[in-house]
Amino acid sequence: MTERPPYPPDANVAERPPPTAAEPLLEVHDLSVSYGRRGRIRGPLRPAVDGVTLRLSRGETLGLLGESGSGKSTIGNAILGLVRPTAGRIVFHGAVHDEDITHAPPARRRRLARHIQVVFQDPYGSLNPSRTIGQTLSEPLHVTRRHTRSQAAARVSDTLNLVGLTADAAERYPAAFSGGQRQRIAIARAIVLEPDLIVCDEPTSALDLSVQAHVLNLLVELQHTLGVAYLFISHDLDVIRHIAHRAAVVRRGTLVEEGTAHQLTTRPSHPYTQTLLTA
Repeated sequence: MTERPPYPPDANVAERPPPTAAEPLLEVHDLSVSYGRRGRIRGPLRPAVDGVTLRLSRGETLGLLGESGSGKSTIGNAILGLVRPTAGRIVFHGAVHDEDITHAPPARRRRLARHIQVVFQDPYGSLNPSRTIGQTLSEPLHVTRRHTRSQAAARVSDTLNLVGLTADAAERYPAAFSGGQRQRIAIARAIVLEPDLIVCDEPTSALDLSVQAHVLNLLVELQHTLGVAYLFISHDLDVIRHIAHRAAVVRRGTLVEEGTAHQLTTRPSHPYTQTLLTA
């Protein structure tokens, strides 16, 4: 099993304007998420996310930038339905109608998987070690698309090719792959249903620097090919500069600055963003 050569780097990704079509895909209005205390001491903590408003267009990459604990991953988890918002609204603009998905029930969340997917930080922990790659990638096709075995196998093969892996990867288990290859597989799982939006939660931070560049270039190429939108969560200014059209900076659960990725990563106006840049 061989890995194809990496996609050529695109050094001017962040300098590209956002997609010309202003059609919204996701809107977050005044989102707040709070976690209660555990143990004997009861009562609410300061919100992990407090009054965040975001907008993401189709085919666009919005970077969420902030330090560990800033609340950026909690925003992504609220969009995915993994945490319950305490206030605000999350509106997904589907192909047929607009839908408030803030408190979507589990059954609806399963159907939303056709449109919203995720790539997590740990490429090994997010893959079932006891299942082949083909089994992992074909399962959502059987459940969501009602594909036959042959249809699913063909789609899995095409998807592996899209992420730079050969078709025989489907017969192997996660342990047979390097970290970079496993993250390619995680990306393949995210795109196999052809979603409109992928939440990328620190997808390169566990990888070596050279592998990070290959994975980022892959994500850029997939966006060109598929038209998918990314909510890209990262603490790394250089990563956001490379991958995002626009960026929003999160500090202590609130947005402190928003603008084009090029502007925020070269000429930030907020002192916190300036600190991130100098660091």
